[in-house]
Amino acid sequence: MPPPRVLTIAGSDSSGGAGIEADLKVIAAHGCYGMTAITALTAQNTKGVEDIHTVPAPFLEKSIAAVVEDIGVDVVKMGMLANEAAINTVVAAVKKHSLARIVLDPVMVSTSGSVLLPPPAVAALCDSLIPLATLVTPNVSEAQHLLAHYDHEAAFDEFQDIYLNSQAGLVSLALTLHKRTSTAVLLKGGHVPLTDDGLIARRQEDKAVVMDVLVLSDGAVHIFASPYIDSPNTHGTGCSLASAVACNLALNQSLPDAITAARSYVSGAIAASHSLGHGPGPIDHLHSLYRLPFSAGRFIDYLTQHPRVAPIWDAYVNHPFVQRVAAGTIPAANFKWYLRQDYLFLVQFARAYALLAYKASTISEIGLHATDVADIERETSLHVDYCMMFDIAGPGASVEATEAMLRDTPEAPTTTAYTRYVLDVGASGDAAALAVAVISCSFGYQVAARNRLAGNRLGGTKTVQDSAENVYWSWVEGYANDEYAENVKKRTDALEEMAVRFSVQQVEQLVEVFKRATEMERDFFTAALEAKVDE
Repeated sequence: MPPPRVLTIAGSDSSGGAGIEADLKVIAAHGCYGMTAITALTAQNTKGVEDIHTVPAPFLEKSIAAVVEDIGVDVVKMGMLANEAAINTVVAAVKKHSLARIVLDPVMVSTSGSVLLPPPAVAALCDSLIPLATLVTPNVSEAQHLLAHYDHEAAFDEFQDIYLNSQAGLVSLALTLHKRTSTAVLLKGGHVPLTDDGLIARRQEDKAVVMDVLVLSDGAVHIFASPYIDSPNTHGTGCSLASAVACNLALNQSLPDAITAARSYVSGAIAASHSLGHGPGPIDHLHSLYRLPFSAGRFIDYLTQHPRVAPIWDAYVNHPFVQRVAAGTIPAANFKWYLRQDYLFLVQFARAYALLAYKASTISEIGLHATDVADIERETSLHVDYCMMFDIAGPGASVEATEAMLRDTPEAPTTTAYTRYVLDVGASGDAAALAVAVISCSFGYQVAARNRLAGNRLGGTKTVQDSAENVYWSWVEGYANDEYAENVKKRTDALEEMAVRFSVQQVEQLVEVFKRATEMERDFFTAALEAKVDE
């Protein structure tokens, strides 16, 4: 099969970090075939642009026609279009050649804040080209400039800070621009990192999250968030993200999936970058060119987002059981059933981590998994205390009586099936298979709990955080807090370190292990809700 064909219409960056040069690297890294129509030549480096030589419109027109009429184009990525004549030429070419899938990166404002397009060019961009695009990908400054054009009577200053207060402001900005354009909008938030609380970070030490907002053509909103990477090497991120989205569309991914994969690719490229030059260096466009289907440090993301796993994972971490616990509406008898089974579950998982220590190949790995067993022992002790809060063994029962009652609880079929599956994976497989089998539990509980914390802000299920109203809320807090997060991070970091040595065949086998473990986690929650128990 020939590779998907991606045409980039943009300016050339002589330093190789952005523009046409970056686009071609991204296209090659995604296994697509790249073609170019250059709108302008720039003399630039990491410190800035020194000069621009615009390509005449007739030549630009011939460049586009030459590749479209011979090779053909599956997706077009557009970047710097230089002036009104270039934009009008591109608009005419899109209509003439029926170019249907277009990712438009409206390069309008430089990193230093300089406006790169004169007003006539902005008007042509807004009125003629954006309506033809599949997706437009402005950063915050560019979105504000576009709105200033659409709202002719408003001064640009009115849009300067109105949206720059919080996560909600960025969502509002994306929605407002979508309403003006009727085109799908991906608002890039890389220049305005957020704090952990969803506010715009004003200090370097507060920068924790980077959020992008997608508004689809039907108005549906998707929020993408990832950890902020403290790196000076971000030259070309906007060009590269748009090109990666274009490639993923050419590979027949849906728009949300294309953006998810593109963001992961760019995050990896920033993390893998090297400092070149005296200004902001380029990202590493070729960081993912090795045989594994995920970037370094992204194995767990690959597992949870895998097409065979993603629906099951979503059903698990957003399960009605967790939602009802967070809302305080789960029947007490069902929650107590869950607590009794979860105690038996923890006992078997302690055995699984002990087996993982046995299978480890270095003393540091043995020590790590021995610590995991100790962590579960502490978690089990807290679990017993928690059971006493609910009088599991009767009012006033001692720790010893409560623990004895929990030990004597008959295992439910779902508990037996899940825990024995994990132990069987450990007995018959290698350390990697067992590590994958157990990570669905610890990592998934953290995701589920933190989803509930974010539920109100992002429009999810209403949570009841007042312990006087919701006696179960401490369960959510226990899996969402920093102490539990540190334990999870130790386990996920160990698995990610292991993952760089996996073979392609091994990865596919591990996807199946993770899928099965996640199915059983989902079924464990379902069993708790459906259990026929007396108060």
